[in-house]
Amino acid sequence: MCLPVAGSLPASKTHAKGRRWAFLPSADATSPSLGTLTIVQSKRDTVSYGIAREDGQVLFAKVTGTAEVYGVTCDRAGRPVKCNCKGYSFKATCKHVDTVEELKADGIL
Repeated sequence: MCLPVAGSLPASKTHAKGRRWAFLPSADATSPSLGTLTIVQSKRDTVSYGIAREDGQVLFAKVTGTAEVYGVTCDRAGRPVKCNCKGYSFKATCKHVDTVEELKADGIL
């Protein structure tokens, strides 16, 4: 049985408080998806992603809306070093990188 896990994210310039995440692991051990991750930054900024690992990256595939996929590249030690989303290109950090750091710290990745 796979149990959901949740946690908080550090404050950002645009979201000073209340940033959090929830992860529901995949029940199918043969699936390439690790599970579903929801990131909540505000009432209007809540996004769910299918999460997978591939070639040194953690992939975030949006579950609803546009079919965007973001890749967080990790170094050899597994630490996130960059993301290919627009937010990262402007700020050199993003919710995807912050979430990978938290998921690693909690032993999920």
